[in-house]
Amino acid sequence: MKVENTSFYIGQSVMGTSNREQGSKIGQSKSSGLSINGSAFAAQNDPIAAKREEAKKKAMKIIGDAFANDRKIDDDLNARSENIRKLKGVQNDARKAVSEIEADRAALRDTYGVDANSDEEKELKLLEKEFRARQKGSDVQLFKEDMEEIAKIKSRGLTEYQSRSMEMLEYEKPYLDKAYEAGQGIEEENLTIAAIKRELPKNTTMIKAQKSADKIEQAASKEIMGMLVDEAKEHIDSEAEENEEKAKEKKEKEEELQEKIDAARERRKEGEELTEDIVESAQDLTVATSNINDAQKDIKDMMNKLALVEEDMKGAAVDQKS
Repeated sequence: MKVENTSFYIGQSVMGTSNREQGSKIGQSKSSGLSINGSAFAAQNDPIAAKREEAKKKAMKIIGDAFANDRKIDDDLNARSENIRKLKGVQNDARKAVSEIEADRAALRDTYGVDANSDEEKELKLLEKEFRARQKGSDVQLFKEDMEEIAKIKSRGLTEYQSRSMEMLEYEKPYLDKAYEAGQGIEEENLTIAAIKRELPKNTTMIKAQKSADKIEQAASKEIMGMLVDEAKEHIDSEAEENEEKAKEKKEKEEELQEKIDAARERRKEGEELTEDIVESAQDLTVATSNINDAQKDIKDMMNKLALVEEDMKGAAVDQKS
């Protein structure tokens, strides 16, 4: 359940300020040692980048929470394992103390020279059975015959050896209690650890978090795709409108050019008529020499008009080529 902890920075800035105010704030940030995240500024002007940043933030929040939860589970398991280790230490120390007392009792029997199969030792074992039955978590059971025999022994009175051995046996009680309580604690911790580990495959937080994060990213990707499609449509509509304007402008220019051509053709017709007039005037000149000066003047005026017509025709030709 160890997961690499990933952190990221999402900057913030205030919209609606003038360029001069933004430049002033940036300068202040540089002089004061503050860092400015350029991606945050880009995201403000780019809705698609902003959507990606938002999805990333949500996904990282889910994974971060899951990671923290898994860390808590790890810490809890480690703490329980450490507690088991300590309880085993307490249990071992208590058992060691009980073993030492039992060794002292065996030495006491040797001191008194009591045989292990003697009636005195058998009576002591019965008294010890009663002691063991009273301890926490004991599975020793006393029967009716045992209780009746114990009552007879106590009414008759214990021997010196029996009394001293039972006194030493009483010293074991606190250690027996510690060993029992430590054993109970170990059992409870082991059961809890086993239950947690059984549930982990069913409720793996990181896997669920990753799936949730993936869903967020998929949803964001779909939304981003929709935004891109809308943006493309707007671009196409804008191009279509621009092309329509260009077509309209081209048509207007063609109509204007056609008007110039028609005008030039009209002037050309006029020029042709002037040429005919010039020819006729020249013919008339050969016939009537008395009005030669007037005829020459008329021809000159006609020639000037013809030159103007030719200039207009040249201009129309240039316009048509462009």
